[in-house]
Amino acid sequence: MMKIRKFLSKDSGQALEISRASFAEPWPQNEFEKYAEGSFVAEDKDKIAGFVIGKISGDQGTLKLVAVNPAYRGKGVGKKLMDRIFKYFTKNGAREIIARSRLHNEAGCSFLKSFGFEIVKTIKNYYLNGEDAYLMVKKLDD
Repeated sequence: MMKIRKFLSKDSGQALEISRASFAEPWPQNEFEKYAEGSFVAEDKDKIAGFVIGKISGDQGTLKLVAVNPAYRGKGVGKKLMDRIFKYFTKNGAREIIARSRLHNEAGCSFLKSFGFEIVKTIKNYYLNGEDAYLMVKKLDD
């Protein structure tokens, strides 16, 4: 039975593996610890199926990262994680959420758009390899 729970330091190893399988530039392990307050994992029988990392600053939430283990993709894990992070943002006073996605990451962009994110601008040379990013925003309902 899949459950969504707070990210714990013991999860960082599995989260790092999912990050490596999901991104051209995986997150360093210390970054997972840094954002633990706004991070959640989907757990299935002691296995991490996916994770979401968020941060709140004032009334703005930032969706830092969301990733699903390749073995669990297409099973609604990403949706459950997004529902949980939206609750976290709303509960903690966020009025809007921002996210960034690589221009060439069509799957990531369409995933975010499916939750109401809209592209507001392009950020030049955002990633370490010089690739541009879309800045995407979602307003939260009052």
